[in-house]
Amino acid sequence: MEISIKDINKQIDEFKKQGAEPKVLIIGYKTYANLMGEDKFAEKISKDDKDPMIRYYKGIKVKIVTEKRYFAVN
Repeated sequence: MEISIKDINKQIDEFKKQGAEPKVLIIGYKTYANLMGEDKFAEKISKDDKDPMIRYYKGIKVKIVTEKRYFAVN
């Protein structure tokens, strides 16, 4: 499962259209590594001031899971 920045933004927009605000992006570690290779994604990733292990994409918390290829919006 190869996912691009366009796919992520599309899924976030669809989630918002359903009337819900996304709280967490759940991303597999291999998918995350591939996304970090895309400048547009890497530029929008920010770290939490208190815990450097917590990351955010456009203000949405990113949770990295052990499954290789995975992506979900919650």
